[in-house]
Amino acid sequence: MLTNLWYVAEWSDKVKDKPVRAKLLGQNFVLFRGRDGKVSCLSDICIHRGGSLSNGWTTKRDCVACPYHGWEFDSEGKVQFIPSRGEGVEAPERARIDAYPTQERYGMIWVFMGDLPESERYPIPPFPEYDDRENWRPIYTEFTWKADASRVVENGIDIAHTSFVHPGFGHRDMADKNHVVKIERTEYSGTSSCVLYPPPMQGNAGLMRFARRDKAETHVHPSFYLSGHTVRLHIQVNSWMEMIIFDANTPVDEHTTRSFVVQVRNFFKLGIFDKGSVKRTQKVFREDAEIVEALSPHYLPQTLEAEVSVEQDKFMGAWRKVLRTHIEDKGWKIDSEAIKACQDKKVFTIPSPARRANPDLRWALDTVPLIPAVRQPLRTVSGEESA
Repeated sequence: MLTNLWYVAEWSDKVKDKPVRAKLLGQNFVLFRGRDGKVSCLSDICIHRGGSLSNGWTTKRDCVACPYHGWEFDSEGKVQFIPSRGEGVEAPERARIDAYPTQERYGMIWVFMGDLPESERYPIPPFPEYDDRENWRPIYTEFTWKADASRVVENGIDIAHTSFVHPGFGHRDMADKNHVVKIERTEYSGTSSCVLYPPPMQGNAGLMRFARRDKAETHVHPSFYLSGHTVRLHIQVNSWMEMIIFDANTPVDEHTTRSFVVQVRNFFKLGIFDKGSVKRTQKVFREDAEIVEALSPHYLPQTLEAEVSVEQDKFMGAWRKVLRTHIEDKGWKIDSEAIKACQDKKVFTIPSPARRANPDLRWALDTVPLIPAVRQPLRTVSGEESA
């Protein structure tokens, strides 16, 4: 699990007039909406006696109140009111918890889980079609995996598995015909263009079967983004029909991933077709989960020495290289083993921008331990770079 990235904490419409708990990167957070409509995100722990702020309430001061002793925390994590001390008494400077930047995009609440200044943060992944409601119809769904988020992302960009895992997207006898046309990679993202030969489409009262002939050449463009551990899958069904599946895959903890999914389509845009779209999308995720949740090891291998890869795996290799850069070069990986050693004895939090801005402040909570950045040279295995 990596810090210093944007992740989706919750759907926008789930945070209204009451605090909401969200779990990301193994830690608990509280989301609450102010009178101006903006969502705030704080560590879900009162530094007075450990109360859960998400079980509290919002106040006239635009704060979230702890249900234990009523301490009120504002959107910056500062205590603004301590009931036992009465009105007009300032809280100690140390009476604060970590607060995290938030943005609402694509019907989701994105939270920056780290302490980087704004100028150094990777952007939230682009999804321009979402706001073009004249040409694209959206549907929303989600899926929870008992799997590592990195595994989930790799599965989402792996075109080769469709011939075997998804009968609606591939034929086994066409596995050698499916191919990657090109791959591009940046410091924090990657995209590829592929050609598949899938069966006719199903659904929408049988109308979909006219959209594509059996084993007709279909162009698919998978992309990944480190922010949100996002997968964007652009499918060109034919010359006039396209769909895009955009899913942000939040690491709830090391063993659980919550996928926030938006699919947009430029065809059959009436609402009567939405239910079928959701049903088919959920079916695809269930088919994937049956495989991904049984993978060994649970986490992505640190190198390719324990696996054998071929040319069709290059795009997944690009994802692993991006991950490795941020683990070994930047030191953004949380040391989960060190946290487990303190389980139920100590509370950690993700470092926030305010910590970097106030290095001399004696914070009550410690930040999660990180694995130090130690860059190792790439090892070559059978002519390939290990990742």
